[in-house]
Amino acid sequence: MLVRPSQALKRPVTLVMLSALVVGWSGATAGWPGPRWRVWERAFEDQLLVLRGQRRPPRQVLVVAVDDATLQQGSWFEQSRQIPDWARGIGTLPWPRAAYARVAARLLDAGAAAVAINVVFEGPSRNGPADDAAMTAILRAHPGRVALAAEMLESSDQQGSGALTLVRPEPFMAAVGGQDALGLTNTPLRAPGERLLHPEAYGRGLLPAQGVKPFPSLSSTLLHRAGRSSRQRDELTALNVYGPEGSFRRLPAWEVLDPSRWLRHPQRAALAGSLVVLGPVVAQGDDGYPTAFGSLSGLELLATATANSLQGDGLRPWPQGNRERALLAVLPVLLAAGLVLALALARRSLVWRLGVIAGILILQVAIAGLALRERQLWLPLLAPAAGLGLLALLHGGDAYLLEERERRRLRRTFERYVAPGVVAEILADPEAAQGILRGRLLDVTVLFSDLKGFTELTRQRSLAGESELHVSQLNTYLGAMVEVITAHGGTVDKFIGDAVMAVFGSPVGRGVLVEARAAVACAQAMRQALTELNRSWQSQGLTRLDSGIGLASGQVVVGQIGSPRRMEFTVIGDTVNLAARLEGLTRSLQTPVLFDRATAERLDPALGAPVSLGVQPVKGLGEIEVFSPAATAPAIADPATADPAAADPAVAGDGSAAPRR
Repeated sequence: MLVRPSQALKRPVTLVMLSALVVGWSGATAGWPGPRWRVWERAFEDQLLVLRGQRRPPRQVLVVAVDDATLQQGSWFEQSRQIPDWARGIGTLPWPRAAYARVAARLLDAGAAAVAINVVFEGPSRNGPADDAAMTAILRAHPGRVALAAEMLESSDQQGSGALTLVRPEPFMAAVGGQDALGLTNTPLRAPGERLLHPEAYGRGLLPAQGVKPFPSLSSTLLHRAGRSSRQRDELTALNVYGPEGSFRRLPAWEVLDPSRWLRHPQRAALAGSLVVLGPVVAQGDDGYPTAFGSLSGLELLATATANSLQGDGLRPWPQGNRERALLAVLPVLLAAGLVLALALARRSLVWRLGVIAGILILQVAIAGLALRERQLWLPLLAPAAGLGLLALLHGGDAYLLEERERRRLRRTFERYVAPGVVAEILADPEAAQGILRGRLLDVTVLFSDLKGFTELTRQRSLAGESELHVSQLNTYLGAMVEVITAHGGTVDKFIGDAVMAVFGSPVGRGVLVEARAAVACAQAMRQALTELNRSWQSQGLTRLDSGIGLASGQVVVGQIGSPRRMEFTVIGDTVNLAARLEGLTRSLQTPVLFDRATAERLDPALGAPVSLGVQPVKGLGEIEVFSPAATAPAIADPATADPAAADPAVAGDGSAAPRR
């Protein structure tokens, strides 16, 4: 089918324009995502973190928790008659301040580098001045090794303006070394679509943005007290959690307080150089800080922030910084989309296009996963993945429509020649079908069948005004012959007036032996079908017909042949010419079915040897030995009594592939 140049260009141009719209949308979304998109991006990021799995936190960070087990242990002692001094008041919260100090002192004495107490000691102790005095004395005995918590509270006045107030442990400031020993417990809340930021983002980011002097987080103060420094820019990173609650090494606080238990505790010897976070941890329920691995307590969050700073493995989004740097996020989208367009448009195959897009998507996910696992770097992935998904729908749909159109064209082409089952087999591999149409060599058996005396019969009926009757009888005959050929697995190549040309082994074959035997069986069945037609026609008073059939086996060229305006799927070659010549010999040899030696050698010997009729001269091909089947049906019409058209000398013809009329 001819396609106008404008039509040929219209489809790819439209495809490129739609692809450009998809690329523009995904690039804009990657660089400047909206609120809802950020929510989806964070959900996608959390799923990737879960797929990445839990990580082992550093052993230098230890959690000592005032947990449910500690409170239950304290309650049990309080119910007994003799309660040890170390257990007084530890059964309920808030704990005595001296109890926190004693736990911190024992940890430091065992070799811990520094301890951060994640409790804001605001105002005097509820247990009286003695509690504050005891804590002060213990802190002074360990100068520069304890970090205390402070908190920034926001309040509003009657006019609605906000004010920030620093809540700090005033009674212990001198004992711990002044304000340098304080760290904020504030952590930026994880708003929808945002990451859980490092606590340093509050004191070094949010406070300066409100005109307040920067203040370190408790985790940063703990590192400073231990003589360590952060290996990352904490204010620009998100927390990279190691797993669910309880991922860090953890000790119940009561085990440290109990002198007899602590002296023989297995973890006591492993405290050297540790950074310890100490504070209350109770059942979180739905409270706490949401992460990919579930809700975390404030103490676990503090340990995570400390470990991230210590190892430099906080989660870093890319790109960071100002909005101008968001332009960098567009680059992966443009690169991936450009690669898709270059490769997808190169071929029309649906499998190829979807394979290209799937390969690029897998490559993107692999790179993002590798960056997340090895560099703790989060690359924008959802927008490029969504863009590739839309491109897959666009290019895949275009390829599907093209293949469906081509499949319909091929089906229309082949259904004119072969059985529906063969058409389905051909269309299962469109590439192979195109190869069939372009041309190839096949070893086949060609069958020519022609009616004897039909030219004279046509002249007589035309003069008698019986053209409609004549065409009806011919169509009945041809229809019956096509049914027989199709039933034997042959392909009707063409009709040449009353002649039928069929091919066995094209466009797909069952083997040369099978095809040759099927062709000979088909010839005999065609003779039998014509006998039955003659009985019917005789009862109607119509002229009986007789046919000659020639067969030849060998290589032919198979393909679509013709002009761009009119193409025909056919076979050409000496084998075709020989079959036509053998059909012509059936008249002079008075044998209805003739075939060559190549066909005879392919027949089943068990069914009887074919009968050799000797060497016969064949126009244009020299002398050829010809054969007839072992059991050939007799001629249908007796030449002495048949219609005069049977003796028409034009029937004998010259044996050409297109019999003379």
